[in-house]
Amino acid sequence: MQDLADIYTKRGTPLILILSRVAFTGYFIFALWAIQSKTFIYSELSLVWLIYLFTLYLIAERLHKVFFKKGIDLTFSFPLLFSIYCLHLVSILLAGQERLPIMNRAEHFASFVLLCYVVWIFFIKYLPHEVWHHHQYYTAILVFSITATIGVGNELVELVLDSLFKTNLIGDRFDTSIDLLMNTLGSGVFLSVRLILGTTENKNIVS
Repeated sequence: MQDLADIYTKRGTPLILILSRVAFTGYFIFALWAIQSKTFIYSELSLVWLIYLFTLYLIAERLHKVFFKKGIDLTFSFPLLFSIYCLHLVSILLAGQERLPIMNRAEHFASFVLLCYVVWIFFIKYLPHEVWHHHQYYTAILVFSITATIGVGNELVELVLDSLFKTNLIGDRFDTSIDLLMNTLGSGVFLSVRLILGTTENKNIVS
């Protein structure tokens, strides 16, 4: 079976990117409906937060175009980004932060496993091949630093939005600390597994 990433339209757009854009369009339409309909009685989704999510998506599209011109194809990241968005939407519609804390923690953990994978692949493609093979821990530190920064940035945005628009994005006093802990665990688990696999691969090459 042919990989979707290898299927392109006549205009040269990867099919997987087109499908992702359709999926994101459906996502934002559904989210708008969820805000207006009040079907999810415990929902904490607000128009302000949805605009923030949409802005992040536009930034992802822009980064894809910029890096594609540099020979780095990040098309694979869009289905993963959509998965992260879906995890977040389910959590926020069901008020996972207040009613189902375990769901909110699992969302942060899983999201940063996926995010760490995307950043990891970026650096593997961006750095010279020999850098990755000879300096795996250097690559891991770069990836961890970036994902950690993204996590902290997201918490700061939540604080700003809560302060300016009276949203309810931050939970109790330990919510931010636990979120950052789960982000770190998600990134740490991925990098640990990746480094172990990388070490094993190198040993097999040497043998």
